[in-house]
Amino acid sequence: MSPFERAKALDAQLRTIVSSFDIDALQPRERDILRSLRSLITDVRLDMRDYGIAETKRQQDAAAKAIRTRLEQLEKIIITAGEYNLVGAVDVAHLSAEAQQLMADV
Repeated sequence: MSPFERAKALDAQLRTIVSSFDIDALQPRERDILRSLRSLITDVRLDMRDYGIAETKRQQDAAAKAIRTRLEQLEKIIITAGEYNLVGAVDVAHLSAEAQQLMADV
């Protein structure tokens, strides 16, 4: 599986989790966590696309740096979502492992 395909799969998994909630019915902090998850994974997916189509090493390195930063943020938000019981412990472990694999891919 290519890094972009892996990012798309992670995006789909997180969107499924986020869509299972009525975001407007949640507490403000929980709502912010889910919105951050959705936003970050979209950014990761798009950055991974840019990484794959980069024409120069410099462009690829810049995309890789952005991806790593966003993946670190995503991992922290996933753990926070677990602390608020928005994501189960098994999902936290799985999603974190997927984020780590993406970091290793770039």
